[in-house]
Amino acid sequence: MTRRLLTLALAIVALLSLAAVPATADPGVGGGGDGRQYYIETQVRVSGSGHKSGGQVHMPPDFDPPKCWWEPKFTYQEMVDWLTGIQKVFTNFPIIGDLVDYIVNQLLAEYKQYENEPGKIFWLLTDDKTPEGAACYQRTEPKWRVILQVPVQENDQVIDPWDLAKIARANLTLPEPVITINPPDGRSYVGLETWIGVQPVEPLSVTAEVAGFPQLRATITARPSRVEIKTNGPGQVKDGPTCPPYHKGASLASGCWIKYSKSSLGGRYTITVTQHWTVTSEPAFNLPPGEVATTARIQVDEIQATVRK
Repeated sequence: MTRRLLTLALAIVALLSLAAVPATADPGVGGGGDGRQYYIETQVRVSGSGHKSGGQVHMPPDFDPPKCWWEPKFTYQEMVDWLTGIQKVFTNFPIIGDLVDYIVNQLLAEYKQYENEPGKIFWLLTDDKTPEGAACYQRTEPKWRVILQVPVQENDQVIDPWDLAKIARANLTLPEPVITINPPDGRSYVGLETWIGVQPVEPLSVTAEVAGFPQLRATITARPSRVEIKTNGPGQVKDGPTCPPYHKGASLASGCWIKYSKSSLGGRYTITVTQHWTVTSEPAFNLPPGEVATTARIQVDEIQATVRK
């Protein structure tokens, strides 16, 4: 019954955006609504060198970060202030004002038992503001919960460090590999080691957290782990953990290269270079690795020798 009353109260607040009520009268939960549902703006904040860094978001096909969740919003006193704020907004509204008074008084009586509980114990449902998140919000009940301590349980939709680690992973952007090829100018020869260099990159981190809740925080770190090289031309391929750019005097053992065994017959072979990343987190959770690829094309000719007698 109480959950239904709060849902109705939330719906009434959503009507503030549709009714002729001054904006200054909005009690301000920090969200919005469509006249049927009401949502809060998420307090999850994402930051770090790997967030919106100009790279690519790599999401494995089976990775499913949370789309909607309950997160802490109000202490007992804040909930009381919010509800009484709603009450004041509708004081001069006939009929609906009486209904709001009834709902708020019922809720205040129910919540009295939490008066001495510390912290933000009233958790409201929110989402990631994607179409999938909105659908998750619509089908998930209740729209609020009283939670006295933060659990860590898979798929319970209560925001916790595991969910925040997944949110951080979903916001990780990885740079495209920057490659150099030697010989330059997109042309090489059969039997010659074509050197593939990949510009070194630094580890990247992303933190997802709920401000004001030290226990609701997770940081992931992505580190380059290996370089994979493939080509559609025949020959020998050597790749490895790193592929340093070519420099004069470099040994074949220290680099990455392709030795083609057949010419491209005037066309071009495709070289695909994939930078793989390991992803760890604090607290420690099992998260999927990342990878970003780039391609280059190269013409491979045969060296013709003329023997004169």
